[in-house]
Amino acid sequence: MVPVTVIKLSFNHKSEVIELIINSTLSKTILAALCLVCMSIVIEQAKADEVKVISGEQSSIAQENITQAYLNDASLVGRGVLKIYWAKVYTLSYYTIDENGDGAPDVKALHYEYLRHVPKDATLDASREEFLRYPDITDAKMDQWMAYLDQALADMNEGDEAIIMRQGDGTITFHVSNYPKVVIKDAEFSAVFMNIWLGVDTTYPDLRKQLLALM
Repeated sequence: MVPVTVIKLSFNHKSEVIELIINSTLSKTILAALCLVCMSIVIEQAKADEVKVISGEQSSIAQENITQAYLNDASLVGRGVLKIYWAKVYTLSYYTIDENGDGAPDVKALHYEYLRHVPKDATLDASREEFLRYPDITDAKMDQWMAYLDQALADMNEGDEAIIMRQGDGTITFHVSNYPKVVIKDAEFSAVFMNIWLGVDTTYPDLRKQLLALM
């Protein structure tokens, strides 16, 4: 009988335990390679779990009720229109929700009301350019963040709406007209994404002032 060794590898991801039954005559190099393969599988699963697509629930509910559905308890801070040269792209509104009643915003929300057709690819390209301005961006972060947006965004037509909500723990939820809700648990990504419009270094300072009621 060929002797075998049972090796248990424990990872802090949903308390998973992987068991490998390995021929004890294998070299240490091969054994190490097998361990690395198993670790990579768990890591990839963890990354996949960061994005939750709720396909059974349409974010729009009813097109005319999207604001009521998700912003019923929100307070409007400010509103403006994004313009690219002469073209009006969308009306953007900034809301906050004080869930704890302590006067501090627990949820920050951006509400987009589209004034023209905007292809998904155009939004992805613009987002990539914004991410490149982030001082701590890396190739790995860029790939992951663009993968998030590829799942969360859609082609938008005149009259379509989207609501993007960031929770206090950094979770961000994308509600897009006639598209499944997408929840992303990545605090750094969500902070950088919201700061495209709200951050002090925004590309759109006049719009930021309108959103924050600074003008």
